[in-house]
Amino acid sequence: PPLGIMVEVPAVAIAPDLFTQAAFFSIGSNDLTQYVTASSRDDSRVATLNDPSHPAVLRLIGQVARFGREAKIPVSLCGDMASEPKHLKALIEAGLTSLSVAPARVARVKAALAEI
Repeated sequence: PPLGIMVEVPAVAIAPDLFTQAAFFSIGSNDLTQYVTASSRDDSRVATLNDPSHPAVLRLIGQVARFGREAKIPVSLCGDMASEPKHLKALIEAGLTSLSVAPARVARVKAALAEI
């Protein structure tokens, strides 16, 4: 099967051109957000900083999506952000065209996308 790469750390999102051998990129929103914002969803002392809509996170997502389009490498996004309707408009604006969501959330995401 084709081998892709998870984009979960800022180093990959900042320099995706170093990974052009990958057949696809899958942005892991949970880990990318945690590393970019220096926070953790599991640590109540810093959990409020863990915001996937932070401009730095969205810029990195957009950068990877743009690089993928230019290099003809498919890019998708997985993680909690993909399942949250409040983030969908920003993800579309960042250039994403593919999301990976849990089966139980597909209907909710499709309905939210239809409204955008």
